[in-house]
Amino acid sequence: MVKGTANGQLEGSDTVTSFTKNGKLRWRWRSGGDGGGKQVNLPGNPGEPAFEKAYHQCAKGVTPDQKARVTSIFNAKTVNACYRRLLRTAEWDAYDLQTQDKNNRMLMAFMATKVVDDMDVTWGDMPIADIKTKHLRKLLDGIRLNTPTVAKHMLVAIRKLTKIAIEQEWIEYDPTFTLEAPVPKTLGHRKWPDGIIAQYRAHHAVGTPARTCLKLALWLRNRRSDIARLTWDKLITEAVELGNGETREMQAFSFRQKKNSKRTGGKEMFLPMRKDLAIALEPLDRDSGVVLLNRYGKPFSEKSLTGMMQHWCRQAGIPVANKKEGTIGYTLHGLRKNFGIKLAEDGATALQIQNSMGHSSAREADPYLQEANRKKLVADAFVDGERRDVERQAAKRRAAFKVID
Repeated sequence: MVKGTANGQLEGSDTVTSFTKNGKLRWRWRSGGDGGGKQVNLPGNPGEPAFEKAYHQCAKGVTPDQKARVTSIFNAKTVNACYRRLLRTAEWDAYDLQTQDKNNRMLMAFMATKVVDDMDVTWGDMPIADIKTKHLRKLLDGIRLNTPTVAKHMLVAIRKLTKIAIEQEWIEYDPTFTLEAPVPKTLGHRKWPDGIIAQYRAHHAVGTPARTCLKLALWLRNRRSDIARLTWDKLITEAVELGNGETREMQAFSFRQKKNSKRTGGKEMFLPMRKDLAIALEPLDRDSGVVLLNRYGKPFSEKSLTGMMQHWCRQAGIPVANKKEGTIGYTLHGLRKNFGIKLAEDGATALQIQNSMGHSSAREADPYLQEANRKKLVADAFVDGERRDVERQAAKRRAAFKVID
């Protein structure tokens, strides 16, 4: 152990001297002795572990760097650098707040995950070029065992980072290219049977927020974001030419849906007023601005509307669906499914369903068409079977009948 001396030097050393800075005694080591050479500031005081370690390193000719080289995060070529660049892209700005929030949560969770359990290095610190397909597959497989949907969303988010890395020429191939994160097929949001709708209506009277929300979701096939922000000024009367050449004056809600509004401006919707909906809206104050208001006269937020529909269903004795609680029941979005199936049952084409529901692709109408066709096929088979049974019984009676001369 080295000791300091009265003259400000170390005992037995002419390379270490002391100095005072901000009223505190400090020590430094110079390779050329007092007055010259490379200088290294030593931590602490003689006899302390940190000081001893640094001093002996200097004595051996191994001088610790005084200042770590700081590399700009945008030039570090790490996962974290890709993330920072992603946040500055026009593509990111075009996402709605929900999409940004979901992707941000996925990426933050990914970057905070340790590469190896017993080390402090996280994926955010890793050079993007060092990440291989096998690493990501192992990570996603571990997540998928418990939460398949989270694994899928995380893969989508990570691909946004690898896209940035490819654009910056930090990597030559996308390690996520062959990866998949399949999610088990589910029945999705359940259609509301007629009996359940009647039960809800019996409990919630016309003019209440609960009844208004039901009718808006059922007859305007809106997503919750459009239901919550629908305003009376979007209700217009317009002459529309029908397919048969007839011109009819129609009252309809005309607006742009919120989904993809930042990317494409949102799909333009023209939703004619149904008689049942007109009855539900008739007692409401049309000077209120927003159509659906709570009992305090304030609009609902998107998230609160989901919770309120659960509350209204419970009041009516209707089971609700809740992923966290693992319960099966009915949701606000399920009413949108009701309308899609009804359109298909009434003979609407895939293109008509696409435009009525605000879908971006006609393929999204397939589930409604399949459900409607399934019922029609089964019903047709049942009716045909009954008809054939009648014909067979009649044939047997004719065969048993004898003509006597």
